[in-house]
Amino acid sequence: SSLHCSSCSEPCPVALSTLVIMATVCTHPLRAAAAAAATVVLLSRGSESRLGDRQLTGSHGQSQSLNGFEYYASSTIYGDTPMTSCGSLDTRELVQGTEYFAVASAQAMQADFDTEAHGGGCSWECQTASGTKIDRCTYEHPPGTLSNSAPLDGCSCKQVGACMCGKAGVGAGPASGTAPMGCFTCGRGHFLQRNPYQLDSADGHKLKGTEIKVVVADVCPYGPNYKWCPAVPGEQNAAGARNHFDFATKPDVKYDNNFFVFTPEACSDELLHRMRNATSCPASTWPGAAGEL
Repeated sequence: SSLHCSSCSEPCPVALSTLVIMATVCTHPLRAAAAAAATVVLLSRGSESRLGDRQLTGSHGQSQSLNGFEYYASSTIYGDTPMTSCGSLDTRELVQGTEYFAVASAQAMQADFDTEAHGGGCSWECQTASGTKIDRCTYEHPPGTLSNSAPLDGCSCKQVGACMCGKAGVGAGPASGTAPMGCFTCGRGHFLQRNPYQLDSADGHKLKGTEIKVVVADVCPYGPNYKWCPAVPGEQNAAGARNHFDFATKPDVKYDNNFFVFTPEACSDELLHRMRNATSCPASTWPGAAGEL
């Protein structure tokens, strides 16, 4: 579990606003221009296989694989919270009466944090079980499933900084496969049948439920959610995805940490009005004059 973002049906990540049961993310100083854009946070050795090297991958991918959407994400659930990293928004009040689901997006998707405001930036510190400092944790797992996965050498991470009011940073976009979705951004998408525990399912590419809209109201920092929430644009998580959404609003589908395909789009005027009136984040953290991507 982490602090500002995340959740799921197995132990979940934590959003900067609540505690949940899924994974943990670590925070580290921002990296310029996605220098590590292709770094992979999974380990593949011997009989183990990389989760994500399948028809559907964590990258921008092929439009056919993504069912016409632009990006691919793993997902967890952490539940509604009255305080988030995007300026203390109440996720339940924010989306009440709308068609939107409030989510926390992975740190990689909003890697630009004001180091002067709200406790200073968002980074992480990681170490092995023996206390050796390392930059990232890598995961070992059986082939075709994230079940029984574990960080190599007993690695763990912790958050450094408040991770408040994040916006998309350098390197996010189609080239890296990491969607530029920081605070106050929206998108539309669809869950897939595929989940981290049955990665090789023949029906994994099929859509599940109906199309939904999401709004980013929180962050899933790498430090306490190193399993699920990538740190910088281009990196993959333990499930092979370069994007991750931790749902505050519970999905209305039979849920098993299903993967999610999506396309960023402008938020509705009503949602923009609500966020502007409720947030404590400075105007400089908004993605555009009209809240557009």
